[in-house]
Formats: sequence, structure tokens, C-alpha cells
Amino acid sequence: MPEVRDDTAARADGQPAMDGPGGRDTGAPGNRRRRTLGPAWAWWGGGAAVALVAGGIAIATVNTTVYSPEAQVEDYLAALAAGEGGTAVALASGDTPELAPGTATDLLQGEPLISGMAALGELTVSPGEDTPEGRSAEVLVGYTVDGEEHSTTFTVEKTGRDWLFFDRWRLAEVPVQSVQVAPTQVPTEAASGPLTATVNGVEAPLVTEQGETPGRSFAVLPPMVVEAGFESTYLQAEPARLIVDHTAAAGSDGSNGSDNATGTEADTAAPSAESLTLNLPLEYTDAVSAEVNEQLDRFLAGCTEQKVLNPAGCPMGYDTVNRIPPESIAWSLAGDPQAGVHELPAEGDDPTAVAPLEAEAILSLSEIDLMTGEQRTVEHREPFTLEADLTVTPDVVRYTPNVP
Repeated sequence: MPEVRDDTAARADGQPAMDGPGGRDTGAPGNRRRRTLGPAWAWWGGGAAVALVAGGIAIATVNTTVYSPEAQVEDYLAALAAGEGGTAVALASGDTPELAPGTATDLLQGEPLISGMAALGELTVSPGEDTPEGRSAEVLVGYTVDGEEHSTTFTVEKTGRDWLFFDRWRLAEVPVQSVQVAPTQVPTEAASGPLTATVNGVEAPLVTEQGETPGRSFAVLPPMVVEAGFESTYLQAEPARLIVDHTAAAGSDGSNGSDNATGTEADTAAPSAESLTLNLPLEYTDAVSAEVNEQLDRFLAGCTEQKVLNPAGCPMGYDTVNRIPPESIAWSLAGDPQAGVHELPAEGDDPTAVAPLEAEAILSLSEIDLMTGEQRTVEHREPFTLEADLTVTPDVVRYTPNVP
């Protein structure tokens, strides 16, 4: 019987021996390729997937930081905080704003701008919310002033992409606001005089060459706190604040906006700057009453020093048919008359007034009867009412008695 050979000879360890010289696998080339290259393809495929995921994460991260709508607003706010008004204007509109004649630009640069921003406290920039059309985003900036929460909303428009991946944004126009700092309760004589207020730390005259109406307009980029006060020798106004908020007006999506400070609806075609007013109610300083009474004392002293029966330009007098030795005449006043100055605004058309003075004059003299020659000492008491006009400017007070 023929011998049958077993081609699968066993190795010494009992495992089947591998075919071919040296025990190498002599399978088909296709089998060898699959066994050798399969893991390499898996590695490259996995790396590509990781790279794509990592790239997507990086692009998303950059788009939410460097290329985000909030970044445009943060750059604008940073320029304001640094007092760089020119940079802020360029970011907000790109063009130099057209200002009405006489509008001051003190608050658009330097320390006044820094001061106005610092008064807002810590600013919170919220992530931008896309409009329904997706062509712009609304970015809300919140802040707290004097315990009250305020906010300003900016529209940021999408203008395209850089390198196919990164969104490009542009801050929609932010209109320059106009804030009128206006003193009220102004005495007539002071209306055309040198009224110089302190506005965000800078001295600013409130009477312009364009007219005699007290007040001056200041250009302001929102958000901003405008703080003004007035101090002079005889007139003052306590510091007052105006918070200039802003709600984004119509953007590329055509939505409407409104100005928080004025509550008026903005133009749907483009942002419009509303005029705001910061009133400074004037009041007298303590020096007014002191000066009025000093002038009153001088006036009354000029009356009592006259050794005549009817002092010239004075509210008292005495008539008699008897002979009076001039050296015996002595005028004085009962008590210490004090004029009362009405606080601003006074009643009536004239905002400056002084209360009528009620006083009593005392005359002591010797009177000789022309018929008998008898001489007697007389004390005559005469009540009188003294009215006066009052003129008050920042540096001048005039008390003018009205005497027939």
C-alpha cells in the first residue's frame, strides 16, 4: 500500500509547522498585503478624523473669541476706557461725526472720557445673539451705576469670512449723542455772564457765542456717565449725573431700536443721535445772604449817621414845627435788622428777590417849643418797611433798597 505523507508536520512544541523555507508564511500575496497594511490604514484614518475634529474645535474657539461679535464691542469699550476717542469713533462709524455748531468735544477724549467710562463700574459683555436673518448679532453690555442696572446694546454686522473659516464682523454705526448741560433757575443778570461748570472733571463755559441761552452741548459716545456741577462765589449747583445708554438702532436685518436715555424710537434707516439734557438747578451759596446783610448794614448805617430829621435816601423821617438843635439828633435802629433772601426760584417773574425788611428806627433829639421856649427831650420810634432789588451773578451781589 502506498505511504501517505502528512504535510502538516508537527513542531517539537506540538504546534503545526509553518509552510515554506524558514517557517515563513507562503500564503498568497493578497493575504500578506491585508495582514501587513491593515493597521497602517486604521492609524492614518483615525489621525485624519482627530485632525478634522481638532481643527473644527480650533475654528469654533477662534470664532467665539478673536472673530466674535463680542470682540468688536470689547475693542470699542477698551478704546473708550483708555480715553482714545478717535479710535472709538473709527470703530463706531469710521467717519468723523458731524456736530452741530458750538458742540464741545471735551468728553470724546482724554481724562473726561476716562472718567465717564470709569463711573460705569464693571462692564459685562454678554455673548452676541444672532438676529433671525443671521446677518448680524446683538451684543448686550451691562453695568450698574448708583445701585441701578443699566445696559447698552450694540449691533454687530457680519461682513464675510477670512480664510474660509473665520467670521468677519463690523460694529454697526453707534451715533454720537448730544448732551446739553443746562443751568436752570438762572438769575436774569447771570444768564449772559461767565457760567463755568465742571463736566467730567474739565472746566467748561456754559454760555456759548451762538446765543445767550445758558447751556452747552457735549458730544458723547455711549455708554457714558456725564457728571456736571457748578460752583462760584454766589451761585452753585450740586453735582448731577446723566447716564447715556444706547439701544442699537436698525441694523442690517432692518429691526428697529430705541434710545434708552430718551425713550424715543430711532430712525429705521440709520441710527440717529437724540439730544439729551442734564439740568443743573442753581441755588445761592451761603455767601449771598452774608453779602446782602453786609450791604444792608452799610445802607442803614449811612442813614443813622445823618444828623437830620429826614435822612436822604432813607426809609425814615420826622416832622415838627419846633426848633431842633442839630447836634441833639441821633438815629438808631431797634435790634439787628436782617434781610431774608428768597431761595431760588423765587415766586413771580423775577427769579431773584429779597423779602421786604420790617424794621423800626429810633430818633432821639431835643425839641424847643417856638412859642414858650421850653426844651424837652423826645424819643420817636418809627416802624418802616424796606423793599429792595437783588442782583446776583456768579461773582457779584448787589442789594439796592427801593426808597422814594
